[in-house]
Amino acid sequence: MKESYSMSKPSESGHRTPDAGRQTAFIVADHIARVYEAGQQRVTVFEALNLDIAEGEMVAIVGPSGAGKSTLLHLLGGLDKPSQGTVKIGQFDISKLRDIDLARFRNKEIGFIFQFHFLLPEFTALENIMMPLLIARRSRTSARERAQALLAAVGLANRAAHRPGELSGGEQARIALARALVAAPRVLLADEPTGDLDSKTSESIHNLLKEIHTTQKLTSVLVTHNERLAGICDRVLHLEDGRFHSDVR
Repeated sequence: MKESYSMSKPSESGHRTPDAGRQTAFIVADHIARVYEAGQQRVTVFEALNLDIAEGEMVAIVGPSGAGKSTLLHLLGGLDKPSQGTVKIGQFDISKLRDIDLARFRNKEIGFIFQFHFLLPEFTALENIMMPLLIARRSRTSARERAQALLAAVGLANRAAHRPGELSGGEQARIALARALVAAPRVLLADEPTGDLDSKTSESIHNLLKEIHTTQKLTSVLVTHNERLAGICDRVLHLEDGRFHSDVR
């Protein structure tokens, strides 16, 4: 039977402890595999992969190109489903949620940041941030108020009326972060959030990510090639050849 998602917050009863001395796990990937089939070809990205992330952790996933880092992030965020195994966030097995419930879950509980931001070019910065709340049928007034508060939080209150093409790369990254946070998610997933930025701009975004993670009490997973960004995280996991080769606190 497909699970359903209630908008109420999960209780602690659905959590599990991965091992002694660790905090209670909040995100749990249990023996997940992702296999793609195209005609006669079968490509296994990884199989029987396990990952436990404690509530409030900031975890970096690093590794060579093609190792499956982005695929893993998509599975953790419910943008894709594992070929086998389960992904749980809190008490919910998101790999078994119905499509409509999974969409609601993502919109409410998970904030996404991608390298190329995917801001809508015809809308202003403020409107881009408002969009997830409007999709969730929040009133324009409350969506605007929330978006304005986040614009101020990322230091761009004066850029509300500018469209993405009028913003620098760093400003677009900040708008993307604000949009990811507008629904007050508990989980932040970022895929190379500073991959196309210069070192100085990247440093400012790193500091902002860390500050937001702490103040918003998020559980964050960042895929990155940037050593500085990985260095501000609580743990760094190295994914290669379909498995984790290190777990450094």
